Amino acid sequence: MLILIIAIVSLILQFFLPWWIIAPIAFGLSFWMARSGKQAFGSAFLAIFLLWIGMGLIHTLPNENILANRVGSMLSLPETSFNWIIVLLISGIIGGLASGFSGLSGFLFKEAVKKS
Repeated sequence: MLILIIAIVSLILQFFLPWWIIAPIAFGLSFWMARSGKQAFGSAFLAIFLLWIGMGLIHTLPNENILANRVGSMLSLPETSFNWIIVLLISGIIGGLASGFSGLSGFLFKEAVKKS
């Protein structure tokens, strides 16, 4: 449930706000809903990883992966027709880690406040 809420709220707000809005969203929702650190990190990571991969696919498939392949060549990836997949995975992992650590921070902050 937490995965779905993070993904939907992030999807809506990323149309109007910068990409890093995923961090406060994951922090706040994990603070509010997460029951463990593992759930907080895993839910936030998976929500943004899947969201960014899905949005990347929506944007790259209609133009035959031209931009993603160019980004792959800028990253010095080997010249293959599958560079776009590597670029999508890299962006998904980066977004997932940013969100995951933010979600974990939200849960740990809740635990610290609870003990005070």
